[in-house]
Amino acid sequence: MLNGQGNVRLVPMTAEMYRLFFLEFENDPDVYLPGQKYVRYEYSEEKVAKYAQRQKDLRRITLAILSDEEIVGEIILKNIKPHQCATMSIVLKNAQYKDHGIGTQAEKLAVQYVFHDLDIPALYADTVRTNSRSQHVLEKVGFTLIREDQDFKYYRIDRS
Repeated sequence: MLNGQGNVRLVPMTAEMYRLFFLEFENDPDVYLPGQKYVRYEYSEEKVAKYAQRQKDLRRITLAILSDEEIVGEIILKNIKPHQCATMSIVLKNAQYKDHGIGTQAEKLAVQYVFHDLDIPALYADTVRTNSRSQHVLEKVGFTLIREDQDFKYYRIDRS
């Protein structure tokens, strides 16, 4: 569907892809708010099915991030207001896939998809204040910090 430089591409997420993604998923300690206790992710078919159904029920667009044909992450486009705006979130399945440019490439592809294929001129994203890695990637892709509160930083990028 969306091909980036090198070996990263985005494709629509399927139920089987979700299963494969969550088999090796690990919660990211960087996304916990200060004072929250880290909880280890426990895989279950039922939990994965409920998660996939929730994305569908909320009319979110879910994209699998593939690197060398392996599912390494997920991009979710949510709060979609056709021809106005949407919000993007990203998660890589575990730390093994961080610091290799995968997230940066995936976010660039998602931004292109939102701007050109969905014809949405503004895209938002947010990140926990303590997640400096995510903030760095958003800024590298072209997002601008628009506000922050006690827990989160909020970003926006516009089609230009």
